[in-house]
Amino acid sequence: MRLTLTPLQLSHRFNVGASAAHSHWRGRLGFTRHVENWKGRHSFHNNYVKLVHKSKSNWVTLTLITFTVISVVFIIIVCIILSSRNSQAIKNPQTIKCPGKWIEVRYKCFYFSDDTRNWTGSKTFCSSQRSELAWIDTHKDLEFLKNHTGTLMHWIGLSRKQGEPWRWTNGQTFNAWFEISGNGSFAFLNADGVYSSRGLDDMKWICSKPKF
Repeated sequence: MRLTLTPLQLSHRFNVGASAAHSHWRGRLGFTRHVENWKGRHSFHNNYVKLVHKSKSNWVTLTLITFTVISVVFIIIVCIILSSRNSQAIKNPQTIKCPGKWIEVRYKCFYFSDDTRNWTGSKTFCSSQRSELAWIDTHKDLEFLKNHTGTLMHWIGLSRKQGEPWRWTNGQTFNAWFEISGNGSFAFLNADGVYSSRGLDDMKWICSKPKF
């Protein structure tokens, strides 16, 4: 028996099939768009991660460069300051005041005794004061000592052995830049000049030491 469908039934079946096909393709299209959206978001995430990583790397590099530059500049400044201080110290050595009865004359301290001793005893006293019998190396010092002693004779730090040149108590050879009168082996001075004797007479003395 053959089933015959009316036009209305045929139209209904066609509409149902078309609707099902439309739903199927719409579902596939939605899935495809979902996949594409996921790929797009994943790609964006990867690019973002790469950008953040690159930014961190650049920041670390910039920080290291900045730290290095600051360190180098600091070291240079410290070297300049130290060099300047050393230069000042050489040009203007730190000085201390001359103690007690010692008299300050430029970069030296001089002591004029009240007591009297022979040359050796005078030298011993100066040594006990961490000084020397007067060492004279400038015309200004010589004139100051002569003016300060007046007519009183004072031992100074020059002596000599027979047949040898005059030497200061520190062992330095005297270069004869001033005259020493007499034939003795130990020198003394007063306002009139520098003389020599056997060193046995008791007289005043002069000690000297650097002021710094």
